[in-house]
Amino acid sequence: MVDDQVFREVEEELRRDRMQAFWNKYATLLIGGVTAALVVISAILWWQSSQISKQQAAGDQFIQALQLSGQDKTQEANKIFESLSKNSSKGYELLSTLYLAGNRVQEGQTAEAETLYKKVSNNPTADKILKDYAKLNLALLRVDGASYDETNKALESFIKPNASWRSTAIEVIGLAAFKEQNWDVAQKHFNDIIANKASPASLKRRAQIMLDVIAARKVNN
Repeated sequence: MVDDQVFREVEEELRRDRMQAFWNKYATLLIGGVTAALVVISAILWWQSSQISKQQAAGDQFIQALQLSGQDKTQEANKIFESLSKNSSKGYELLSTLYLAGNRVQEGQTAEAETLYKKVSNNPTADKILKDYAKLNLALLRVDGASYDETNKALESFIKPNASWRSTAIEVIGLAAFKEQNWDVAQKHFNDIIANKASPASLKRRAQIMLDVIAARKVNN
């Protein structure tokens, strides 16, 4: 998910009255942060339902790639993810493809990331939660150039009760409203995140930060 440091910088940019400069500078970071971290959740879900002993070599490589990513050794990690995405069992192939796509977003290679997400979303044998995750991120990649209405429509299926990745989808829709300075609508979405008991604590903290920033912005206007 998005690092809190980004949101502190958001607040600073808003205080300087540089909304468009903020969005141009941080949109990819916001999207990329959401993209990269959620794959870890997917990995955990996969490991819980798989016989890892039968995939030990691929599992060891995948963990090594995760560790390298955590050490900011992205290029080394990507080489492993690329290999696993082509030459491993179906589970690690899909997870590696998703994680590689997330890294590509953060590197600014959105066209390649989109291709990778489509590979998973169009895979007829992929687990539904992974396919939904890929579809969500395809929508995230288009947020910067899309209007609030377009983003809301693209993520409509993800904000239904009990939908996979619901809180994340609401966060992105809220950010789309924020980008257009539609403060009331953005507040509604961030308040929905806080009110939802199922929302992760880190997401609730970010939502509260955004609510504080919006409140300050409305006062300044």
